[in-house]
Amino acid sequence: MSDRLLRRTELVVGGLLLLLVPALILVATLSVLLVAEGLVLGELSLLELVELYVIELLLVAAIAYALYRLLGRSIRRVVPDLTAVEGGADDDAEPRVGDGPAERARE
Repeated sequence: MSDRLLRRTELVVGGLLLLLVPALILVATLSVLLVAEGLVLGELSLLELVELYVIELLLVAAIAYALYRLLGRSIRRVVPDLTAVEGGADDDAEPRVGDGPAERARE
């Protein structure tokens, strides 16, 4: 599978999950309320169901974004900045001959 097709597939799956997860949460919430007899399904209009779906969609999107930012921040704390590491020498690496301060001063 090509890299571009894989990225597009991941994007489509992510979009579908973003749309379907709030609907599944809404169905689960309504099911629990129906079983607990705290809600009569006939009392809800279509507009109220759409309103509940939109609220849950916004909540899921906000939580997903917050988790994304938190993950990015935690990765930056754990993984050192690769551009800084590439330019400098490793602490564990053995010094090479001719790499000391005296050799640099001669140049």
